[in-house]
Amino acid sequence: MPVPAIRYDDLPALEAAVSADFGPWGPAFRVTQELISAFGRMTRDEFWLHTDPERARRDSPTGTTIAHGFLVLALTPALAMGNPLEVTGFRRVFNAGLDRLRFVAPVPVDSEIAGRMRLAGVEAGKRGTRLRFEVQIQVVGAAAPAVVYELLVAYE
Repeated sequence: MPVPAIRYDDLPALEAAVSADFGPWGPAFRVTQELISAFGRMTRDEFWLHTDPERARRDSPTGTTIAHGFLVLALTPALAMGNPLEVTGFRRVFNAGLDRLRFVAPVPVDSEIAGRMRLAGVEAGKRGTRLRFEVQIQVVGAAAPAVVYELLVAYE
């Protein structure tokens, strides 16, 4: 289904596109132990709950290793979520940050995760427009998201 194309400086049209409804879930992405362990080495966060399958089998409430919350967040681009609108006419676009980041539920090793988003707010800025997208990342088949946050994107 095509998404609406709206100019970055058309505040009334952007505000009209704000919705409580999320777009569809993007394609699933498998979170492997190899990926979790590599992230642990790279960030020097090699806590056993993430990187030691034997100990996790014995001592973890999930009975297995889990992905780092920041790994799941870092996988956002790999989840290829569909944008709920196409913003046009801008010279520059950049990630302006995150708000309200929460790691709500664990992502067990070998889970598949998927993401979705919605336009949650619009704000006029000094040089352009800032859009606020609510993002949810969920283990496929789970009843609730594992990670939720608001992504702030600035268009100039």
